[in-house]
Amino acid sequence: MKQTPDIKPTATALLVAPAAILMFGVFVLPFVFLVVLSFWSQVPGSVGIDPTFTLANYARIIGDGYYLGGLWTTLWLSGLVTLICLVLALPLARWIVLHAKRSKGLLIGLCILPLVCGALLPTLGLVNLLSPLGFINGALKSMGLIKTSLPLLGNIAGVSIGLVQAFLPLMILPLISTIERIPHDYEKAAMSLGATRLVVWRRVLLPLMLPGIVAGSLLVFCASLTAFVTPQILGQGKVVTFASLAYQQAAMVLDWPFASALGMVMLLFLALAGLLGALVSRGLGRRT
Repeated sequence: MKQTPDIKPTATALLVAPAAILMFGVFVLPFVFLVVLSFWSQVPGSVGIDPTFTLANYARIIGDGYYLGGLWTTLWLSGLVTLICLVLALPLARWIVLHAKRSKGLLIGLCILPLVCGALLPTLGLVNLLSPLGFINGALKSMGLIKTSLPLLGNIAGVSIGLVQAFLPLMILPLISTIERIPHDYEKAAMSLGATRLVVWRRVLLPLMLPGIVAGSLLVFCASLTAFVTPQILGQGKVVTFASLAYQQAAMVLDWPFASALGMVMLLFLALAGLLGALVSRGLGRRT
């Protein structure tokens, strides 16, 4: 049997170096600068930056109801989108695993299509669908169900529809991976013992799907928390999210230190969500 020649440490370092340098330059350095900048301040009346250490930016976020309101809207909107994605993805993922058969690959490809298209194109398509003269309002009017157009843009409903459309694949894919590992005999055995379908779902399937539910929920929540393009276009400036506030401060007000502090608060909640997901996953691991 021919043995694979050993790779020298020097060769390994040379292979890893380009990616390491790239990651350090485009991720680590900007992140460190973001952290430092959040503790600086903007010189009043100018776009200059005062490098004196201060917590004023964070105190401004905590003490201003406008920014706290944006944070609260972003958090509960992310939770709502996560819940809707979970409710929609559970039966769809199970159906794909159990019944799709040869079309399974095609369906999975269609599910991840919104991810590979980027946020802009699908969102612009939704504008045409949800606008007062769009397809949905036109169809409802032609069927006589409504007389005036439903307000589907510039509010939470429109933004939620856009975020669910964008991030539903992030819930479907982990669920498919988890459901594929559940033996079908468990469901049949439970039903043979007299359990109803509702009991089978509650006592057998859902507990076994929990790893996928946790992973998918974490992905959708974090993606919704930092989403910018979809809330900005479908919200039409009327739905204030934390990402849009950071963009306004960075691109319009040119207050980079305060925008950095807003970004750091978002990163803090991402870290908390990740920590919560890790704790839940560890708890599930101990149970199994």
